[in-house]
Amino acid sequence: MLKLLVLYVTTIVGAAIGWKCGTPGGLMGSYLAAVFGASVGLYIGRRIQRNMSND
Repeated sequence: MLKLLVLYVTTIVGAAIGWKCGTPGGLMGSYLAAVFGASVGLYIGRRIQRNMSND
């Protein structure tokens, strides 16, 4: 359960950071940056999951 929570949080945080960074590009820039940020968050979350002990 904790692994799913970690993955969820990292994806949301990545998307939020991407959205904030893409704001000067308008709505479409924000959307594309959020998608990219969510992808990076998903990657980081998977790396954290791999390093966590098995529950």
